[in-house]
Amino acid sequence: MQTWELYGLRDEQEKYFQQMKSQLGFDRQRNWSEEGKTGRLLILFVGLILSSYVRHIWKTTDLHKQFSSTLEVLDEMRSIRCVEHTGKAKHITPFVGAQIDIANAFGFKIPEGCAPKYTSRKKDAPHRGRPSKPKTSELEY
Repeated sequence: MQTWELYGLRDEQEKYFQQMKSQLGFDRQRNWSEEGKTGRLLILFVGLILSSYVRHIWKTTDLHKQFSSTLEVLDEMRSIRCVEHTGKAKHITPFVGAQIDIANAFGFKIPEGCAPKYTSRKKDAPHRGRPSKPKTSELEY
């Protein structure tokens, strides 16, 4: 009976291994020691947990209407960067478009100063004299 119960989990286990091979890139094991293999399996296990959480949020929120897969969600967030210069404060690139929806779906608070700022491109009727500078406005998210 124990063997039958373990065999019954075979499909579920194969799905997890397929996910490890496809999404997490574990198709080739490049290990030279048993400790390296154990460490890599630990990292893959943590990666599977995070991947499963991203998939759960994608399925249970409106993100599945905007994106066709969890990989598209991750690709959308990939362009966010933290820029560091010696002797200067760190700068995080602004969240724009669907990145705001993703942050809200996961319950993340967008860091201060990273909210999108837009400059109006609407052309006003021509006035005499020097044109005024474009006004930057902060949007509520």
